[in-house]
Amino acid sequence: MSLPAAVSQRENIPVALLLAVAGMAAFTPIFAAGKLAGGLVPIAALVWLRFAGGAATILCVAGVRKVPLHRQLSPLWKLHLMRAVCGVGSLATAVFAASVMPLADATAIGLTKGIFAIALAGLILKELVTGRHWVAGILSMVGAYLVVQSAKSGAVPTEVATTGVVAALASALFMATESLIMRYIAQREDTVTILAYVNVFAACLLAGPVVWLIAAEGVGVSDLLAFAWLGPLAIFGQSLNIAAYRRAGAATLAPAFYATVILSAIFGYAVWGEVPGQGAVLGAVLILAGGAVLTLRRPS
Repeated sequence: MSLPAAVSQRENIPVALLLAVAGMAAFTPIFAAGKLAGGLVPIAALVWLRFAGGAATILCVAGVRKVPLHRQLSPLWKLHLMRAVCGVGSLATAVFAASVMPLADATAIGLTKGIFAIALAGLILKELVTGRHWVAGILSMVGAYLVVQSAKSGAVPTEVATTGVVAALASALFMATESLIMRYIAQREDTVTILAYVNVFAACLLAGPVVWLIAAEGVGVSDLLAFAWLGPLAIFGQSLNIAAYRRAGAATLAPAFYATVILSAIFGYAVWGEVPGQGAVLGAVLILAGGAVLTLRRPS
């Protein structure tokens, strides 16, 4: 099947890597939204604000660009729905994890999504799992273990830290699944269509429960408006990520996404003065090493 001219683009790895890093930089404060809210806004409401605001933003863009979203249901709508479910799951668990443990630690554990992606590709796509994959997996798992131990030995109570670790691992699994879906969709539909479907689906899925939650907990309108930036910023980040996926494959882009642990460490230090412990730093280095083994090409 041939791709539309607006979708098909030549591979450009340097540009793709820059787009990917910029996209993940945009998402760093979004993942930290739970800690920024300080408990004033429930995490479920923050996730809904992100997708509802994203839906409103991208529908305005679609109107300006005259993208005919209403004329015909996308033939990939089931994949869009699956991606929306994964997106809600990954963001909710990531925001929760970052709210109960250092942002850099939560991000480092989330980087194990590369190993989950390999496992899913082997199970679902029947791709061959080689020795290189096993080495990368062992390095990443050992690194994640060190980060977990560092989190448990920190100022956060052990029970809370454990819950945060489980949430970070769940987020990694959701993101791995979403990345497989994204790579397929990004090669077949334009950016506005992709973003419109995932944001509208996710906002609709969460609308009922979140409205009830907001009313039950008496969340103020001013508190909600304080996080209205989540949606537009997410659309900006998603647009950069989709543009990156169009110019390079998931394996090529993985090193850029592993840089998120550095971005999170910088953000956590600048906002809350968080300094990762030695164990967490060593664990993050091992996870990054696993990513390097996984993605760097062998010399020919």
